[in-house]
Amino acid sequence: MTGMKGKPAGRSHTSLFGALCLSFAGIIALLMSFNYLAYTFFRDNIRQELIRGSSLNLNTTVTNYEKHLGQLKSYLMSYLFRTDTQLVADNRSRPADYDLYRKVQLALNNTTNNSILYMENLVYYFRDSQLVIDKNGTRDPSLMFAKLYASDTYTAAFWNREIALAQSFRIYTGETFREQTAFGESSYGVLIPVLAKKEYDDQFGLIALLDGTGMYASFHQPGGNGAFYMFDAEGRRLFASSDRPTSGDPAFAELAGQGHLVRKDVIYLYQRAEGSGYLYVDAIPLQNISGQIRRLNYIFAGLLLGSLLLSLVLSLLIARRFQHPLTGLVQAIGQLGQPLPPRTSRIREFNLISERIHALFQSHHDINRDLNAKNSLLQHYAYLSRAKMIAASAADIKMAIDAERPYRLVLFHLALKEQALAETTIEPHRAYALIKEVIQLYMASVSPDSPTFQVERDQILTVLFDGGDGVGPIGDEDTLAPLIARLQPETPYFNFTIGVGARCENAQQFAKTYDEAVELVKQRTLGENIQVFDRLVSPQLPLVPTLAQEQELATNLNAGNDAVCIPLAVRLIEQLHRAGAPAQAIQTLARELVGKAVKVVYAQHLTVPGYENTRQAYEELRSCYTLEHFERFFGRYWAAFGQAVRSKKAAAGADYMISFVKEYVESNYGDDISLELLADKLNITGSYLSAYFKEKTGSNLSEYTHTLRMAKAMEMLQNTDLKIQDIASLVGYFTVAPFNRAFKRFTGATPTEFRRQRQLQA
Repeated sequence: MTGMKGKPAGRSHTSLFGALCLSFAGIIALLMSFNYLAYTFFRDNIRQELIRGSSLNLNTTVTNYEKHLGQLKSYLMSYLFRTDTQLVADNRSRPADYDLYRKVQLALNNTTNNSILYMENLVYYFRDSQLVIDKNGTRDPSLMFAKLYASDTYTAAFWNREIALAQSFRIYTGETFREQTAFGESSYGVLIPVLAKKEYDDQFGLIALLDGTGMYASFHQPGGNGAFYMFDAEGRRLFASSDRPTSGDPAFAELAGQGHLVRKDVIYLYQRAEGSGYLYVDAIPLQNISGQIRRLNYIFAGLLLGSLLLSLVLSLLIARRFQHPLTGLVQAIGQLGQPLPPRTSRIREFNLISERIHALFQSHHDINRDLNAKNSLLQHYAYLSRAKMIAASAADIKMAIDAERPYRLVLFHLALKEQALAETTIEPHRAYALIKEVIQLYMASVSPDSPTFQVERDQILTVLFDGGDGVGPIGDEDTLAPLIARLQPETPYFNFTIGVGARCENAQQFAKTYDEAVELVKQRTLGENIQVFDRLVSPQLPLVPTLAQEQELATNLNAGNDAVCIPLAVRLIEQLHRAGAPAQAIQTLARELVGKAVKVVYAQHLTVPGYENTRQAYEELRSCYTLEHFERFFGRYWAAFGQAVRSKKAAAGADYMISFVKEYVESNYGDDISLELLADKLNITGSYLSAYFKEKTGSNLSEYTHTLRMAKAMEMLQNTDLKIQDIASLVGYFTVAPFNRAFKRFTGATPTEFRRQRQLQA
């Protein structure tokens, strides 16, 4: 009893090799039985499945052929009664009408080009005059059917006999047609002739040559090496897809309905069409299918035999090598508490287990690193929410600023030069990210616990904490010098503005200090250098343009006088720049100046060359960072604008009616001038004159008259001592009150104020 301890009674044990061999043997036996059952099933059922599937295929073929032949008969019979066909048929007793023949030829060409008809050619056959017309022209029947469309059966004599018979529509046996020329012989393939004519007309008919091979390829889906036949109602074979011997075939003429026959390992599927009486036959050889089954069985048997031998060899190798990975796995589990590099093995499962055990030692490090990264993102989010004063659930996020440590904000504003950046392959968002990384690395070297993050697309913020001794890490102006030196190579792509906020000790004032930093960077002046601001300055800016300058600019813009407008615009910008105006204010002034020109463009219906889209001028202004940029822009834009205005005025000045109206208004601006008065003088209607004047000058007649009167009034106020009442009367106003209102609307000042300003300027 002692010797039997540890061994269960009645249970036998086997080796790993034996177990694997038995398992493989069972699988192989299962596969062999499956092969036998599959072979038996195919042998008993494949013939029936073949007959069923082929019958469905033949039924589809019959439907296709019957439908096409029915449509073809209708088409050809209707073709006989077409107007051009009737004209050709009736013209055969008169001299040849070649224009009519040409028209018929083009119609035949269009018909044969219709691919769905499967028509190689369509022929007008005149038996009495021995003339044919096809898609290529007119010719003699003997030439047509002996050279161009030659065959052994269908000669000119054959068609002379057939057209003389009392029949209206007939399909003939398909035959190989060929073209015989002096350069060689080419084949059209099997063509099926079709004759259509009026039943008792023995002199004229239509002969259609159908592409039998093309119809077969489209209407039938052949299977293997089979053959397809089509017979007419009298049993004549119309088409055969192959030239296989037919000596052993059954008598097809006696077949009716639908079914199949088996003769000498050939299945004959047949179906007789109910409408036409045509018989369609599909011959499928059985020996091809039987041979394929036998070859498939031999291949499958060889694979089974090879798998049996391979399984025996693999079982032996696996059994011998399986013990070593198991031993290594047990040792690895025993060393779970110690750092263990992954051990490699030929067993994939053991490698997976070893990698998972090794991953346990890395998880703590990865988790900590992931938590640190997420904590950094949360802190950035908390700082951003506090700077933007956004209500957020960030109360549990620990931030260094909440420890009431002294800090200051350093805000970097980046103005992207898109034209310069377009010369490189880097994307704009990637360019911003690269600058942010440069700033973050430098600020981390100055103060490791100071976060740097992107608050806007073009703004990067650093919360810079002061040192423990109360002296900030940027306590002197030279601290930012290394960072500026690093950013200097990027100035061709960005304009950098740095705002250094004041030292703050209250975390609750974070949003306020951020707003102050934003105001600091808004102080940037013209230039492409890196600018640093640490205090707010409020320069005294002049009021530009003055009323007189606005009037001068408006007058010269309307006149297209760019020689005056360009220096005036540059002078205004220089005046603001010398006064210390921020670049933002100068940009605003420049946009206002461009807006005045845009108003003239729309008022006068102008098209400025190079600036057909008015937004283009504003887009170019965004790329102006220096005085030279603005000077080049206005020199380019207003030169093109002035040329457009002058061209418009020159075109209007050369017009007789416009010249007459302008001369009359300039000579009689003190009188009552009406549109009807001028229209009567020109012998035209008032509505036509109004529209014409607006189209040619860009302004209404009333606007032109009003502008001229105000210009004359300003001239008199500046150069004479006449009373305002007298000046009002001279420019067409009977009382002073309406003149004062009109003058102030036009100039922005009353006549008295205007005269006083001009006297002070003098």
